[in-house]
Amino acid sequence: MSKNIDFSRIDRFVVENIEKTFPGASLAIYKKGEKIYEKVYGYSEIVPERRKVQKDTIFDLASLTKPLVTSLLTAKLVEEGLLHLRDKVSKILPEYSMTEAGFNEEKNRTEIWMLLTHSACLPSWMPLYKIKGKSREELLIEASRSFITCSPGTQALYSDIGYIVMTLLIERITGERIDRLFEKMIAKPLGLEKTMFNPLEKNYPINKIASTELLREENIVLKGVVHDENARALDGVSGHAGLFSTADEVGMIVNEVLQSYLGKSDLLIKPATARSFLRKIICGDRCYSLGWMIYESSSAIFCGDLMSPGKAFGHTGFTGTSVCADPDLDIVIVFLSNRVHPTRENNKIIEFRPRFHNLVVSTII
Repeated sequence: MSKNIDFSRIDRFVVENIEKTFPGASLAIYKKGEKIYEKVYGYSEIVPERRKVQKDTIFDLASLTKPLVTSLLTAKLVEEGLLHLRDKVSKILPEYSMTEAGFNEEKNRTEIWMLLTHSACLPSWMPLYKIKGKSREELLIEASRSFITCSPGTQALYSDIGYIVMTLLIERITGERIDRLFEKMIAKPLGLEKTMFNPLEKNYPINKIASTELLREENIVLKGVVHDENARALDGVSGHAGLFSTADEVGMIVNEVLQSYLGKSDLLIKPATARSFLRKIICGDRCYSLGWMIYESSSAIFCGDLMSPGKAFGHTGFTGTSVCADPDLDIVIVFLSNRVHPTRENNKIIEFRPRFHNLVVSTII
């Protein structure tokens, strides 16, 4: 932890946003490969009772699952020669070339990299959770049979469905569910103890899990059960959402990816792999690499204004989570909140994020 940097401005800014923007939060900052700051703020739960965030409070990461699980597992499979990013998706998933209308030639031409870069022209979302009486694999196959809206590889439009299809693809290649693959290939090498799917099944203490939304019809507050409805329908395990963790352990994963990119580590993936997976490939609603949003002045603006265009990378999660990293500055900023507690209607975090990241970067650089 750094003793020469005054973090009080950051703390004040976050505290000012407690309850106005989110009930509670957890922050971890890494610089030059080392953790320089860690702090928790506010409440992990305010309904039905108040409980403070602790350093070992885990948060529902939502879409941070995409880069931390799906992208990293794909990178590992590429290194092991188990898949090629230019392979057709239908080579591994023959059902992918089908829709309700039958065989679709354009879908049949879709390559794996297009799923990771949100350029497969799949819908952004579909209500899989409303389909009753089907197994997890049947729901994954249902997602893979989605219609497409453009010619694959020509446009980028953020899609949960592409990462749900990647879940099926990874599991079909390996014969293992992605939560077990994550535990074996990512969590264990890094020594992670607080990063997992379905934390209640792992007996993680329920009072150390940040609450998310109050489901009014059922009159229950989600805690330790994934907030995303489709991920819940997929038994809590999907490549688009489902992972829980602390700010510190998310920082450990992203810092390891960054150090690999910089050629300083190969504990998880090789430097060449990291550079390939963090290369900007396509821009649309945002700019994307193979699993990450790439910062540009007009894209991924949640990272603020002070990071390196074309190089800085990050991601956000619907529940109020985010990570931003910059290879030029050698920094990682992880901010986890439970902004959907007790309701998803508060969107003030969209305005909070760029200002927060500007403040952090100007403080530590």
